[in-house]
Amino acid sequence: MNTTKKLTEAALLSSLFIVVTIIAVGTGFGYAIYLDFIVPIFFCIICLKCDLKYTVLSGVTSLLIISLVLGNLGTAIWASQSVLLGIMCGYFINKPTMVMDDLVYGSIFGIIVMVFIDIYASALIGYSFMKEFQGYSKLIYFNGYANIIYYLMIALFPFGMVFCIYFLSLILGYKLHILGSNSLKKYLIFKNFRSLNQFLCSSKKVFYICVSYLVIFKILKLLNIKVDFVYLKTILISIAYLCVYFIVRDSCMSLQNFIISKFRKLLYARISFLIIILLLFFMFNVTMVGLIIVNAFLNKKINIRLNQTNIVNKQINILIENKF
Repeated sequence: MNTTKKLTEAALLSSLFIVVTIIAVGTGFGYAIYLDFIVPIFFCIICLKCDLKYTVLSGVTSLLIISLVLGNLGTAIWASQSVLLGIMCGYFINKPTMVMDDLVYGSIFGIIVMVFIDIYASALIGYSFMKEFQGYSKLIYFNGYANIIYYLMIALFPFGMVFCIYFLSLILGYKLHILGSNSLKKYLIFKNFRSLNQFLCSSKKVFYICVSYLVIFKILKLLNIKVDFVYLKTILISIAYLCVYFIVRDSCMSLQNFIISKFRKLLYARISFLIIILLLFFMFNVTMVGLIIVNAFLNKKINIRLNQTNIVNKQINILIENKF
């Protein structure tokens, strides 16, 4: 009975999506905010409401019908990007995982999806966000910085998309009363983001996956092994930029929390953060290695990641017990 109910709900929501998409694309509104934000949030909500398998079925049938009715394969391909991102966010929100782990995996998946969709979308509809970002990067006149800005924008764009879809879907899911126990905890984390932000971190597994990726990436670079396929090269470099961001963020947060707990001085933590930023600017590689070593030491010595996670879980459990 429950299976039939979920299948029926997914079918009804699919019908609604098809009708709204045809109207939105027909009026021109679909190529603005609709395909980029409303569609992924819509499918994320379907995933939260109807489970993964019915959401995947809903996405496939909806895209097929839209491409047949509109006769525009380009629109279906562009919409498929949003559908995939929405389903992915819904899948992670339902899982008993850490929020930062969701954002790491989601951002990496987002880069892969958006780059490969860009290949087909640029050929069919003439728009390419990669080419647009390349144009922006050329506005940077300092030698060596244009490529950095280019890959940084490609890395941050999917990260920003995933973060917005994840966050807005949690808010809407809470308003619709469809959040389960795992998703409710993640909603409360975002609701209390200002107080919990300094304790949010990725798991030890994800942290060392990012570190391992950077080590392999650096070794390949030192061995002068080049990837000629431009899209694959873009994916590999953009993922490396994301790994750098999450490693630096986690390491800085852990170090600051250790300093505060050790010396009881917030000023010391802020000074350490400024010093790290300066060192990253002038001695990036050495500072990255130093941050990884310090973080590994803190995790081994006092298990700082587990302590931070316990603080977050304890606060969320208190909120749930007090019914927010």
